[in-house]
Formats: sequence, structure tokens, C-alpha cells
Amino acid sequence: MSRRNASESIAAIMSKNVPTCQLGDGQTALMAIISSRQWASVHNVYVLDSHGKLRGLVHIDKLLRSPKNANAESIMSQPKVVLHPDDDQELAVFEAIKNDIIAVPVTDEKGLFIGAVTAYHIIDVMHAEHVEDILITAGIHGKTSNIVKLATDRTLLVVRSRAPWLIFGLTVGLGLGVISSFFEEQLQANVAIAYFIPVVAYIADSVGTQSEAIAIRALATLKINPFLYIFKELIVGAMLGALMGLLGGVGAYFIAGGSLSIGLAVGFSLLVASFIAAALASLIPMVFKALGKDPALGSGPLATALQDVISIVIYFVFATWLIG
Repeated sequence: MSRRNASESIAAIMSKNVPTCQLGDGQTALMAIISSRQWASVHNVYVLDSHGKLRGLVHIDKLLRSPKNANAESIMSQPKVVLHPDDDQELAVFEAIKNDIIAVPVTDEKGLFIGAVTAYHIIDVMHAEHVEDILITAGIHGKTSNIVKLATDRTLLVVRSRAPWLIFGLTVGLGLGVISSFFEEQLQANVAIAYFIPVVAYIADSVGTQSEAIAIRALATLKINPFLYIFKELIVGAMLGALMGLLGGVGAYFIAGGSLSIGLAVGFSLLVASFIAAALASLIPMVFKALGKDPALGSGPLATALQDVISIVIYFVFATWLIG
């Protein structure tokens, strides 16, 4: 399970103000418990044994349809998932969606009931994590990576939060210009080579972006084997690269006036660049995760810059080899 600091744990969002009952409590007692105070959520009544351990839960709709002589033990159902206080908040969102539930019970390691994550908090976390990941992917993070602050703070503070990755991207872009200058002779000999630089870079970025999005969400909500996951992404990248390489190579052949060498250069470049981009985009978030950082920090500008550099170098190498 994913773990984070205390402010991003289940303990920070769970509510203890939820109705509980004993195994032997009947319908009348359960209704009295529900109406005794204003609860954070009354979708479920959590059934505890005499030691305070969670034994099941009674859905409000089932309670209303149950016979008056029924007790909690006879109408309760087993929870589909139980979380612990130090679990990641995103895990609550993932489990709620996966199991189609609107509240998740929370117990300690011994099974003692502590509280529940209600639908209100699940929606809040879903929204907050979605916004956070979007901003981080765009290269905006730090103390000002808050959508309200970005929209209302002083101009200089907003610029300071957005400028670092843009400067990094500018540096990488200038570096790409330097790399291209090393292949000036090939470009002068066959200007058609330049036509397909954006194609190779774009496809590599797109494959990488897809892999990043899946890897970041998987790392946040699932326990995965990094080696098996990256191996799977290598296979996916190879298959996508083969498809893009075939289509792109055929397209480049006709655009370049029937040049087989350019078609092959573009095709092989798309194949290899997509293969590497898929693996790299999955590996970078995992490295950040291993270092105790948010995996989303490994996406966006950093991964894009690396993919751009690698894909362009790959293209020029194939162009030099096949076109000469």
C-alpha cells in the first residue's frame, strides 16, 4: 500500500463521527442510534463486537427494509475494503471507485474500528489530487502549487513558481539545437530529413505521456512489482513503436518523394524512440517514488526533455546510417 506523510494519510481525512452499533442491536436500536445525533454520514452503520473490532456494516437501505425483529448481525454485510490510518488518501479514492462504495471503514492493525472515510472526503481528495497532478505534470510545484494561489497571488510569486521548468525546457531546447548542428552536413545534403524531426519527437512524447499517466496512478494506488511493470511497458512500447514505425515510415516514403532511405529512417526511429520512451516514462516516476518523492515530479517537463533529446539523437543516427 502507498504511504505518505501524516497530512496526506487516511488519518487526516477520516471521520470518527459515524454511527456504530453492537452485533445484537435490533432495528429499533439502530434507528435510534441514527436519529440520536447529526452524523458525518449515515449511509452505513458499522457493526462492532464487544472488543470494538469491526465485524460488518449495515446499509441504511437494507436497515429500512429489514423486519423489526432483525438484529444487526443478521442483516449486516462484510465491508468490501478496510483501510488503515497511515494509508495514502488516494487509496481511499481508488478503492471507493473500484468497489463502487461511498464510504470506507478504517481500522487499526488489530482490527479495532477507528472511523470511516466518507463520500465528502473521497470527492475532496479526488479533486485535490487531480489538480495537484495536473500542475506537477505542467512543471508547477512547490509552495505555490495551489490553483487558488496561482490564480490570485502576486504576479512575481506566480512567475517564480512557473519559471524554473520553463528555463530548464529552454536549456534543453537550445541543447537540441546544438545536437542538430552536429548533423548539419546531412541536413544540407538532404533537407527532407528535417521534415520529420517534429514527427519523431511528438510520437515519443505522446507514448511517454501515456506511460507516465498510467505509472503515476499505479504507483499512487497499487502495490506493483517495478521490474515486471517496466518489462510490460517495454513490450507495450515495442508494439506501439512497431505500429507507429510502419505507418510513419510509409507516410515519410511518399512525402519524401519515394525515398526508401528516409522512410526507413523515420520508421526505425519511431520504433526505437517509442520503445525507449515507454520504458523511460515508467522508470522515472519509480525512481522518484524510491527516493521518497511524489512520482508526478518525474513526469512533465523532465521526462519530455529527456524523450526529446533521445528521440532526436536516435533519428539523426538512423538518418546518418541509412541516408548517409
